[in-house]
Amino acid sequence: VIEDAAHALPATSGGQLIGTLHSDATVFSFYATKTMATGEGGMIVTRKCELAARSRMMRLHGIDRDAFDRYTSKTPAWVYRVVAPGFKYNMTDVAAAIGIHQLRKLDHFLQRRKELVSRYDEGLRDLCLRLPAHAPDGEAHAWHLYVVRLEDDAPISRDDFINEMSKAGIGTSVHFIPLHLHPYWRDRYKLRPTDFPVATRAYEHVVSLPLYTRMTDADQDRVIRTVRRILRRQCRNQVVVNGSPVIQG
Repeated sequence: VIEDAAHALPATSGGQLIGTLHSDATVFSFYATKTMATGEGGMIVTRKCELAARSRMMRLHGIDRDAFDRYTSKTPAWVYRVVAPGFKYNMTDVAAAIGIHQLRKLDHFLQRRKELVSRYDEGLRDLCLRLPAHAPDGEAHAWHLYVVRLEDDAPISRDDFINEMSKAGIGTSVHFIPLHLHPYWRDRYKLRPTDFPVATRAYEHVVSLPLYTRMTDADQDRVIRTVRRILRRQCRNQVVVNGSPVIQG
């Protein structure tokens, strides 16, 4: 079992940090948009020595010894062997050095993300939006993204909402566009939106608001004000019934 944990650092499951569970390997991403970034690259975590050795070898052309080991050896160590048809998947040393220091800041990063999420929850709770779910009690959410969903009866479409935010100078995104809508899978496998009605419907309503650790309270207040202005203008006379927004008139 290989865990795709690209967005999960430092979330927990069953009270355990993702990456310490009983899978064969866990894979994290450190791309610029992730909860911890080195600019590019990632990390594999495993308890299996043979899998770790195989990963180290395959990341760099299938060579059985990396250049750092050879060049820093105190005895002649110029011999190396290509023992498998490997790849050029190694993280740069500079990015790895950045990553070591970023790992030490994870708790701070998570705390700031939680603060921002709490402020979003409070500032947007009475609008015609479905806010993101929180982790169960006793668990930690990584809060990689803050994804809201426009309610079915919202009088503005997701695309128009994104355009309005853009006019205000605020970037948003959509996470994610379903595979069946991408040309390769759509055309190769003859997929249609009606084949995946739940994913299609969710996709048409979701939008991700800005969320990053360097975001200031003032930055976020501007986002909240803009969202409220757009939706309040559209959602006049909104009331809430049984926790769900209802548009009147």
